[in-house]
Amino acid sequence: MSQSISYALWGLSFGILLSVPVGPVNIICLRRALFGRSFDAFLLGLGAALGDAFYAALAAFGMHAVFQLIEAHDTSLKLIGGCIMIVFAWRIWTSHPHLSESPETGELVKGMAGTFLMTVTNPGVFLGFVGLYGLAGIGSLTEADGLHAGATPLVAGVFVGAGLWWGLLALLTKSFRDKINDRLLEILNHISASLIGLFALITLLSALIL
Repeated sequence: MSQSISYALWGLSFGILLSVPVGPVNIICLRRALFGRSFDAFLLGLGAALGDAFYAALAAFGMHAVFQLIEAHDTSLKLIGGCIMIVFAWRIWTSHPHLSESPETGELVKGMAGTFLMTVTNPGVFLGFVGLYGLAGIGSLTEADGLHAGATPLVAGVFVGAGLWWGLLALLTKSFRDKINDRLLEILNHISASLIGLFALITLLSALIL
């Protein structure tokens, strides 16, 4: 039991560590929270948390064949991820937001699917978990405990840790809500779209040049 708790705590810290760096998903969630939609921002972050848990599971269960597959299709994954970010950037740039608007449920589902896809098309997430597992001395969790007794709490911890970060981000951003108006929302849209577009450009260039 104590070993499972230890793995869960490692996963919790890994989930937070890999969610904190500023990237396109952080920008999307910040933007939604600044619109006064903190819970929506949290849900969008959970889409990325599911992507983190997916790659955490691949790394934890010692799927060397998957690592080789990802490595072989690194360029394709980056191209797909870059294109997804471009679509998000274009939709954000061309939208005309109003504080009184409430997003429909379908939009949130699409948004969560988008943040999930952004995460799983980023091979760096998988490599990040492999590196963190190595630094922590965890290694493959399938050799000693055949039923994945260590990997399961580790992956669960990653999801919870990532979810905690997105919830904290949404709550902290909510404090700026009273300083926002429709004009600032439009400016925020353009800044967010430009930054996401920049991430997309860097991703596409790295796929085509490297």
